[in-house]
Amino acid sequence: MAFAKHTLTIILIFAFLLLLTQCSKATSGDETPSPAPTTEEEEEGSSPTPAPAEEEEEEEDDDDDEDEDEEESAPTPTPTPKPTQSSLGPAADSPLSMSELLELSLPEIGIQKVVTGPLSDGAKVSNKQLEGIEHKIVEFKTTLEKRGAGPESDAMKKCLSQCQDNLDDAIDGVKKGIESINKQDLSKANIDISGVATDIETCNDCFIELDGEDKEVNAFNDWIKGVTKECLMNLKQK
Repeated sequence: MAFAKHTLTIILIFAFLLLLTQCSKATSGDETPSPAPTTEEEEEGSSPTPAPAEEEEEEEDDDDDEDEDEEESAPTPTPTPKPTQSSLGPAADSPLSMSELLELSLPEIGIQKVVTGPLSDGAKVSNKQLEGIEHKIVEFKTTLEKRGAGPESDAMKKCLSQCQDNLDDAIDGVKKGIESINKQDLSKANIDISGVATDIETCNDCFIELDGEDKEVNAFNDWIKGVTKECLMNLKQK
């Protein structure tokens, strides 16, 4: 029995060694080196194909050479000579003083003076009418001042005082209208003359609200309306 165990042990050892030997042979077979490349393969591998980046660089170098050739062939522009003081004339030699500038006439310094023609016949008639209107307003203002000093009611005196302010505004409007006509600013003259009629009408409205109507003030208001209307019509005539 002991001999059988000893024999079995020896068989297992030999089997194990045999297995190791086969494993080592299999490993050495896998690591067999590949055959060395032939000379033809080495020559083909030694000539690498040019990379795309290198081709682009070569094309850019060619373009740069062409640009340089074009720049060299292009003619260089000749500089324009700057004007000297002698070419600018005598005015450029010495600047004018302030007094000399003031002595120059307007056309000589490049400013054209606005020349207005004579007033039309209609504008002249309007001016005469406005002068007459101003004279009448001053007279009527004196009349209302006398009434204000008399035995009038407080409400009546209030209207008379307001009319004094309205008449002052109307006188200013007449003067502005004459000035606008003389400047031939007919659009502004129309506004000024219309404003005169409005000032007198405001005075009349105060009496209408107070006592229905004041005959003296109402008559003067009607006269102003008529004469200012004629004045505006005359402005339209040549």
